[in-house]
Amino acid sequence: MKIMALILSCWSLLVGAGCAAQATFPGSSNAEVWKAMQAVALNPDYDVAHYTKRWTIVSNQVDVDDDARIIEIYRSLERILQRPRTNPLYQTADWIFTVRLEAGDPPRTVIQNRSLSLPTKFQFEAERYFSDMRVLLAPPVPSTAPPRNTP
Repeated sequence: MKIMALILSCWSLLVGAGCAAQATFPGSSNAEVWKAMQAVALNPDYDVAHYTKRWTIVSNQVDVDDDARIIEIYRSLERILQRPRTNPLYQTADWIFTVRLEAGDPPRTVIQNRSLSLPTKFQFEAERYFSDMRVLLAPPVPSTAPPRNTP
């Protein structure tokens, strides 16, 4: 029984390696999407409002291939998760991604997971990456403040 549980655990981890996620960005050019992909890879944002999603970046190595439109990301994260009425929990996460631009109309970004992880954790990480890209690619919000009178 324990052996079967171990085999299932190992199998689920192996399934996580090689998972992919993709997103399209209608209304943005290939060049704009490529720049957003690089910006998010080089400057990831893990300082989110909900404390269970916050991480500290230990290392973030990024290799950019402009000709092939491929980015390799090697990232290490850590945190101390302190939930109410529980002991602190030290956690680490290591990610290895290949992020690729598939030019077209609309442009598509594909993230390939090359590290061992649960598919659900990878999906969350990929969605975080795409969300950061959408923020960068969003049109500026017009100001609702009344115009100033200048003398």
